[in-house]
Amino acid sequence: MKTKISVLAVAAFLILGVTTPVQAATAGGTCSTAGAKAKIGKNNYICAKNPFFNTTKLTWVWDGCLEFNNDPEYIASKKEGTAVLRQIELERRNQVEPVGAPLRDLIMWNSLISYKKSDVVYYGSTYYTATKSSTNRAPTSANIGSTKFWLVHQPTNANTKIGQMPTPAKVITAATAQVSALNSSASRSTSSTTKARLTALSSSLATKITTLEANKGPIESVINSLDGYLADAKNVFTLLQTVTSTIKDTCNPKY
Repeated sequence: MKTKISVLAVAAFLILGVTTPVQAATAGGTCSTAGAKAKIGKNNYICAKNPFFNTTKLTWVWDGCLEFNNDPEYIASKKEGTAVLRQIELERRNQVEPVGAPLRDLIMWNSLISYKKSDVVYYGSTYYTATKSSTNRAPTSANIGSTKFWLVHQPTNANTKIGQMPTPAKVITAATAQVSALNSSASRSTSSTTKARLTALSSSLATKITTLEANKGPIESVINSLDGYLADAKNVFTLLQTVTSTIKDTCNPKY
């Protein structure tokens, strides 16, 4: 009798030991044996590290998620899309920066200018876009951020801290408005010192606008020749990000 009980107990232990993990498996739940398989609802799951949500421990992951993440075509497309975008961004910068001195000189940040939202300045070694009125607030680390005063202007995919040169037309339009605002402020100022500083800056900007107008050809040539390709590369990159985001949502065990 004892022998029969012992055999039954061992058999029950072995059966439960094999079936319990599968029966208790839940999407996203922890598991212990890499590669183990389970049926959860109508889908097949594998005990693995979720490439989109939990990359440190084994969980039950939908097999379609793993299949997509390891798909050679997807991997190659994602890699190529990123590489092409970075190459065009780098090429644009390498070609436009050497001929862009007149533009950079015009948009150097200056504490006397009342910048408006979307105005672009050159500060340090890159370009920043104003998110709001930011008089006397330089685009230093303390003032950069979506809730602050500045953002990097069109940051590159390779480096979010490096912005891209704006078009001469955009810069000239903003600078012309700044000249008018400086002249207006100078006329209202009761301080002779302040009036002189504002007038001098206005005159300097006007001269720089004329200089840029005379030398914008090489800048526009680079922009016109590369920005179309850059836009296409960004669209492809964005599409790949959208696809990845959709798959990520699908691979989220909560859904």
